[in-house]
Amino acid sequence: MENKRFKPLVDKLYVIICVPTLLFLILATVISFFEPMALLIIMIPTDLFTIYVLISPLFGYVELRADSVFIKLGFIMKREIPYKKIRGLKKERRAISESMTSLKCALDHVNIKYNTYDVLTVSVVGNDELMSALECARLAE
Repeated sequence: MENKRFKPLVDKLYVIICVPTLLFLILATVISFFEPMALLIIMIPTDLFTIYVLISPLFGYVELRADSVFIKLGFIMKREIPYKKIRGLKKERRAISESMTSLKCALDHVNIKYNTYDVLTVSVVGNDELMSALECARLAE
């Protein structure tokens, strides 16, 4: 099987939430310049964490490999799930995902259930194509 990579799906709602949030953080940081301790202790760490959380899903991807699916969740986190451990796939449309770690920046997403209780949520361009490719790879194992 040839490696196939899926890019993240970005919804309009995600952009509508991200842009005002980032603008608000920049405004709050500029206002806190008058209080240097608040700037160093509260605002800069909060800004960096929020920017990481909002921007990192845009740099993730899902890659189908020969014997496993590789999921990059933002800048740091990675998951590799063997096809034989995948228990089920479920397509959903909702704002909140079941998993704490997810590549999710859209309302349409696919829940990948693996091992006994683990669930990973991904939103990629071509969710239907991803589901069919995962089903084929899972049945081939």
